[in-house]
Amino acid sequence: MPANYRDSLLRPVPWLESFDIDGDVMDVEHKWLIEAFNHACLQTAQSATLGRQAVADCDIIGLLATHFANEEELFDSLDYPDGALHRREHDHIRWLSTPLMATCDDHTFVRSLIQSRTFLVEHLIRHDLGFKTHLLHRDGK
Repeated sequence: MPANYRDSLLRPVPWLESFDIDGDVMDVEHKWLIEAFNHACLQTAQSATLGRQAVADCDIIGLLATHFANEEELFDSLDYPDGALHRREHDHIRWLSTPLMATCDDHTFVRSLIQSRTFLVEHLIRHDLGFKTHLLHRDGK
């Protein structure tokens, strides 16, 4: 495994209070996703086989699907004006995550895992916090 991959795998993404969106379900789902990706990365640093097992055991693909569906349903109920853009970002993360369950190539698996986790965190910062701003504005805060 290339050294830059190993370094990325061994550095878990910490959950920061600043990631909180609603103090409820969305935050719990975000935390579970970050924890699941961190666990899978640490396992993958030992071997791709252990990483694949962690992805399956944590059901990362299922967690992503459920979370994105819940968020998108909320967008529709609130007429969120940036909902279409946000959905495209979800689609991008789904696409990045596809090799986690669809490839036998270790290099492709590891790259997909690191990219998926990285883009998920960037998504939290750039898009989910934008949604939080919308919620705060809507509530007059």
